[in-house]
Amino acid sequence: MRGALYGLFFLGALGVSLLALSRALSPRPLEGEGCLPGPLPERAELWSNGAIALPLCREATLVLDLEGTPAQGQGPHAVVVEGSRVLWEGEVLGRMTVRVRVTGKGTVALAFTNDLYQPPKDRNLFLRGLRVEPP
Repeated sequence: MRGALYGLFFLGALGVSLLALSRALSPRPLEGEGCLPGPLPERAELWSNGAIALPLCREATLVLDLEGTPAQGQGPHAVVVEGSRVLWEGEVLGRMTVRVRVTGKGTVALAFTNDLYQPPKDRNLFLRGLRVEPP
């Protein structure tokens, strides 16, 4: 009898754990956390898939000077987001300037999503400069 009770308890705990795990691993937008002010990076190098936080917590225009190195005929795919809102998305070939308006209501991030390394080719994304201008 005692073994059956322990078995039922174990199965119940396992079910609760699996439900909690699915909620813990589900993606959530960044905007729920709000914006925490901090220093803005002047430069950054993304050698693999990843993101850079740009903690600008006010309304402004961001000017990003980007550079991309191609591999297999494609440049890096970059995305600029504020919270869950996509501000700009595109391929970066060579040097280019991207201007986006931010509201200051969510975390702003620059993401690199399609890394590829096949020697001697290496697809990378570089933030060569960042300026903040009035909205």
